[in-house]
Amino acid sequence: MAFVRWLVVVLGGVLLGVGLALHGQVALARHLRAEVDRTFFLWRALGYATFAFQGGENRMALAMKEVPEEALVESDRAAWVLVAVGGLVTLTGPLLRRRKVGKVGKAGARIPS
Repeated sequence: MAFVRWLVVVLGGVLLGVGLALHGQVALARHLRAEVDRTFFLWRALGYATFAFQGGENRMALAMKEVPEEALVESDRAAWVLVAVGGLVTLTGPLLRRRKVGKVGKAGARIPS
């Protein structure tokens, strides 16, 4: 039973970590979209025209601009669900019932609790 409790806590921690990582990715995507929106429109057009010659950071920002806002909202919602479920599983793992061990009597026989 101790292994099952440990496994449940690890599974909850993994779900919690995945949810937090997804939150970070959504936040980065929103930040990159905002940076592209704040860029002068001619520089933005030049960036799209020379996409293949841009550095990785600029390419990622331009690509994130093309991701629909609905996809980011759904990803954010999924991240919240993962965080909530992971947190609940992690907190309830240690609460799983332990096996009761009976007391030992004078003759060595177990007395049920």
